[in-house]
Amino acid sequence: MRKNQWDAVATVLRDAGFPANRQDLVNHARVRKVDELTLGLIRRLPVGVYRNLVEVRERAERIPDPA
Repeated sequence: MRKNQWDAVATVLRDAGFPANRQDLVNHARVRKVDELTLGLIRRLPVGVYRNLVEVRERAERIPDPA
């Protein structure tokens, strides 16, 4: 995930309630009416429970850049 993509994801999820699973994060982004690219990046996060935004970033870094 590129830095500008991460910045968009972090901005949306900064006030998400943690711990949260991927679906919780997707739902939070939908409520915030995020753009489709950012929502798609959040949807591509690995399934699991995230304790904080740092964990989201660590797992997001493993997501290949979209073509």
